[in-house]
Amino acid sequence: MVEQPELPAEQWPELRRVKGSRNTGWTYFGDLVKTVYQEVGEEKTCQILEKFMAENAKKYIVGGMKLFGIEGNDPLALATYFKFATGDVVGYKAELIQESPKKVIYRLYPPCIWFPKLDIPVSFCMRGFDNFERAAAKIINPKIKVTSGKKLTAGDPYCEVIFEEIE
Repeated sequence: MVEQPELPAEQWPELRRVKGSRNTGWTYFGDLVKTVYQEVGEEKTCQILEKFMAENAKKYIVGGMKLFGIEGNDPLALATYFKFATGDVVGYKAELIQESPKKVIYRLYPPCIWFPKLDIPVSFCMRGFDNFERAAAKIINPKIKVTSGKKLTAGDPYCEVIFEEIE
């Protein structure tokens, strides 16, 4: 058996390894989406992403909110999950803008972790990726309407998703 090589700890501390792992996973995912797009086209890729993201919402939203200690089912509670998960944990610059007790805007700033070159159709964001938020709202509070706002892939300066409780 050969002696196993190891990265030098002083050059590769735990935080650097975690960031490298995260970046590799996002890059692989982005490349997979682009490959699917090349193989099946925009419409079918959107359909696949919609299904994939809805299934992820079913798997993660309830447990994630509990894990983060988020109580309630109003737009701010739901948007807080996304700010924590994508902003605080994943590392996006993210913010919440509460326009009223019933309306919250969740905003993400560049760079896009999945597609830093912004080289995908905006439909993937609006239909596919934002379907996680739409599916999560149906689970947490079906009275919350989720709409896609600005998108980096559309040339906007940031991405946003709007959570609004309707009567």
